[in-house]
Amino acid sequence: MSIKKALFLILTGTIILGMLSSQLHAKEHASTTETKKIESSGEKEVRVQIDIGVAVIDLQKNNSGNILDAEMEYDPNQIKVQADYHKFNDKGKLFLESDTKDRDLDLDLEDNYWKLEFGDQVPLSFDIDVGACEADFDFTGLTIDDLQIDVGASSVETEFRKPNSHRISEINLDVGASKLILNSLGNANFEKLIFDGGAGDFTLDFSGDFNHSAEVNIDIGLGSLSILVPKDAGIQIKKESSFLASFSLDEDEFEEVEDDLYQNKNFGKTKKELIFNIEVGLGSVKVEYADESL
Repeated sequence: MSIKKALFLILTGTIILGMLSSQLHAKEHASTTETKKIESSGEKEVRVQIDIGVAVIDLQKNNSGNILDAEMEYDPNQIKVQADYHKFNDKGKLFLESDTKDRDLDLDLEDNYWKLEFGDQVPLSFDIDVGACEADFDFTGLTIDDLQIDVGASSVETEFRKPNSHRISEINLDVGASKLILNSLGNANFEKLIFDGGAGDFTLDFSGDFNHSAEVNIDIGLGSLSILVPKDAGIQIKKESSFLASFSLDEDEFEEVEDDLYQNKNFGKTKKELIFNIEVGLGSVKVEYADESL
């Protein structure tokens, strides 16, 4: 075989292999868009369970009147998706799940995008479990009966820009090494909030419109927590911390009435109250007034 012919064959083979590699790569990262619509059919309540490993999630209210309008964009070669809905008498149960097919797969968040829009006609109970996600949960305008959120190594922000029409008996938040911002929690209209935080960066903003006494139990390990409270509320804070922990509040606004028990001047004078029980391990907690003009 001549040298020219050999070089030609090598060059041709290289080009073919390159084309096949490009086609295979494109196939491996091909994405599909799936939609799901659930129309209301007389439900009086709906439980929503969300279990998503790696994704970008946008959750908000819809304008269609449907229980759910969803759009999921993902790579079916790498990601498995499940969206099921069942109705039992006048109660609905919605299950949304997504995870990688290969546990060792290094997946980009953008490869799995979920847009979830819920209706406001039916009271909703949310049980949300997310792993390594970037999530924006905007509950504004929805009717929330119950809220449970379990967060892994994610970046999550929640919003209640308007008061929730239903009283939530308990909000439960279990958060790992994450960045978490919860805005306008006062508008959630809860009776009790339980927060268990790990080694993350957390902000709990309790500003909003409510007119009752609510309890907040906080247990934080290595994380950093900022607590923002409304100026027009009565605030009581009972804290328990190790000598390695950091706890700070404005001593001009809060009086230490007993050892590690603090109250502001509005406490006992208004129906709008927040009663905190805070345990700090090795982390830090800072309490300050929210700037509700923003």
